[in-house]
Amino acid sequence: MTKERTLAVKLKKGDTTALKEIMDCYTGYVRTVIRNFSRGTFSEQDIDELCSDVFFSLWQHRENLDAHVGFRSYLSAIARNAVKDRFKSEKPPFEDISELDIPSGFRIEEAAQLREMIHCLDEGLSTLSERDSEMFARYYFYGESTPEIARKMDLSESSVRSALSRTRSKLRDYLMKRGFDYA
Repeated sequence: MTKERTLAVKLKKGDTTALKEIMDCYTGYVRTVIRNFSRGTFSEQDIDELCSDVFFSLWQHRENLDAHVGFRSYLSAIARNAVKDRFKSEKPPFEDISELDIPSGFRIEEAAQLREMIHCLDEGLSTLSERDSEMFARYYFYGESTPEIARKMDLSESSVRSALSRTRSKLRDYLMKRGFDYA
């Protein structure tokens, strides 16, 4: 029996040392999944909190664990769902993205330029149709996949991909016309 399967069996039986071993082995991986799936929007403190939530969820649902499924795919799914849940629980950022906090470490002129770009992007989002705005928010702010959006909005996946592509192009043009040529 592989080490991973042995840990899964022990975990299912409620062995806390197995959970600690899993955490020691996979915390870095889970943090990376959270950071990448959230597209870098969470602070390190948020990532720590979500990482803890992932392992807590693993512990809570250990009876349902399939010992044949690798921890990477199982933890990755839990982490992605945790990020989606966090996005959904927060105020929708597309309602007023101009109030976003600027991360620390930016010089004053960089922060001012970023705030201006965020304000401009917020204006650009307001020019979109309600449907395109919703699709954009679902994909970029809530981390929903194109199949999820298609199903929820009763559209084909190719329609969603095309609409997202057009929307990105419109927003890029909107920003470029306002002097943000690197957008």
